[in-house]
Amino acid sequence: MRVLLLLYSFFLVCPLIAQKNSGSSFIVDSLNKAAFDAKRSDISKALNLLIIAQNTAKQIDYKKGQAVAYMYEGGIFLQQGFVKRALSDFYLSLDIFKRTKDTFNIAKVSQQIASSMVLETKYDSASSIYNDCLAVFNKYNKQEEVVNIKNSLGLIQLYRNKPDSAVILFNQALNTSKEINYTYGEKKALYHLGKLAFDGKNFELATSFFYASMSIDRKLNDRYGLALNNLELANIAFKRGQLDSAFAMSKASYVFAKSIGAHELMDHSVRQIIQYYKKTNSLVNAMAWQDTAILINQLHRKKENEYAANFIDIIKNQQSLRLDRENAFLRAQRASDEQLFILTVGTFILIILAVLVVMVFINYQKQKHFSRELRAKNILIEAQIEEMGTLNKEISYQNRMLEADNKTKDKLLSIISHDLRNPLVNTKGILNLVNQEMVPEDQAKQLLLQLETQYMGTTSLLDNLLFWLKGQMSGKNLDRSVIVVYQLVKGLEEEHKMLFSRKNIIFSNNLHPQMFINADKEMIRIVLRNLISNAIKFTPENGTIEVHASQNNTHAIICVEDSGIGMTKETIEKINAKQYYTTAGTSMEKGSGFGLMLCSDLINRHDGTLTIESIPNKGSKFIIQLPLQIT
Repeated sequence: MRVLLLLYSFFLVCPLIAQKNSGSSFIVDSLNKAAFDAKRSDISKALNLLIIAQNTAKQIDYKKGQAVAYMYEGGIFLQQGFVKRALSDFYLSLDIFKRTKDTFNIAKVSQQIASSMVLETKYDSASSIYNDCLAVFNKYNKQEEVVNIKNSLGLIQLYRNKPDSAVILFNQALNTSKEINYTYGEKKALYHLGKLAFDGKNFELATSFFYASMSIDRKLNDRYGLALNNLELANIAFKRGQLDSAFAMSKASYVFAKSIGAHELMDHSVRQIIQYYKKTNSLVNAMAWQDTAILINQLHRKKENEYAANFIDIIKNQQSLRLDRENAFLRAQRASDEQLFILTVGTFILIILAVLVVMVFINYQKQKHFSRELRAKNILIEAQIEEMGTLNKEISYQNRMLEADNKTKDKLLSIISHDLRNPLVNTKGILNLVNQEMVPEDQAKQLLLQLETQYMGTTSLLDNLLFWLKGQMSGKNLDRSVIVVYQLVKGLEEEHKMLFSRKNIIFSNNLHPQMFINADKEMIRIVLRNLISNAIKFTPENGTIEVHASQNNTHAIICVEDSGIGMTKETIEKINAKQYYTTAGTSMEKGSGFGLMLCSDLINRHDGTLTIESIPNKGSKFIIQLPLQIT
């Protein structure tokens, strides 16, 4: 019964397909003509008609109608400023015309492509295409098209600043237009000749051309052309100093432009009127028209925005309609193909399906049993994998901890054996020399000063080391209290007074005496001492070091800034990565390499941050941010 139904459907569809293929091209041509007529008044209607024409042409395989529909659609997009979208349609149309070897229409669509290229300032390519089209239109004696192309070629020469070539082309267009009574081409040629004469400062000739063009505009009631020509005549009158005449023409241009809503021309006309009132010292009128110019610009922008939004909606609706119609066509085509395929292989499929059903049922029973066993084994394997993953994570964590402990141990041994032991040995040597009076008194004083500096450095290193070890091993809790930061820095200034004096460094404590923070005093002292010591180390003689602070709603910000040698980006990255890094100071001072790391750790324990800003050979800035709210 089902096979009989399919056969009936097949014989029912066949006549419909034959009827479709024998459809008349007259319908497509009528749709294209209706779309061409509607494009000036109703873009949405025109695009919808073109979609119907394209799909109908595809169904009846009417190549020319399909190509013309694409060409008209491209023309609409080009008119609206969508150049790339227009070119896409033009090239589709061109491809079809080339396949059908329609020489005349190849030239027509090529002319549109050249116009698009002019908008993209591709003048060489556009000129080449226009000249090819010109040869075709001359061959077919399409003189109106010849005039249009010569006007277009003249404009390209005008854009290229080749007035002599442009004049020849415009005159040819003008003469041909008069011979065939083609008023549109004649008025365009006259207008462009007027522009050329104006640019050449031949105002008499320019005036005659513009009046001639305007005469044709009056016959055609082309208000846009009337506004444009009056605008140019007003420019000439201003150049000649004929202010009243210029004013009258500007007013006329404004009236014509306003009647058709040409906001751009209205704006130019109003600017000329304002220019007239300024030249005649009528500032009140000038200001009034200035307000009109502002209103015109606002209306123009509003209209452009509304127009763009409406056109985008039209495009979206058009694309949706195109997709719906194409899908409907594809569905109908697919349904026809599927019915034919079903008639051919239907019986064979039914036999195969019967065999497959039996085989599937048998395999299903077997697979059901195997699935139970496999599921149980998979659950066991997943549990084992999860246990192994957890174990691997624990081992990896222990390895990282051991590696960190080894690095810490190695660093501590290096510091104790070198940075602490060497100063002690050196101290013993200096004391022996002084005690045995083996050096003169002035050298002994220098050695003792050196010993004092060395003692301060060693003491600072030992304090840092012990304090860091306490924090690492016992997890020392914060002993918060209210700290007067100014007094804390004042004490550090006294502690480093000798080092400031030795390098003639100017130290500025610019903290407010009443600035308080709630923190561990000893930790903050260690941090500031390290930052000040570090600044002294890398600041050359006669440099400056400044400590200042600020406060916002959430944080207290303390900054230690120096005029030292600065740091590179790579050095800052090493410090931020908490790598041990040290280098000699400006007076070859040595360091342990973990002072800044200690500072970062201590500030982090206060939930704060340490930021480093530095420019090589300019100086460095260490910024401490401590939260005001204790968490």
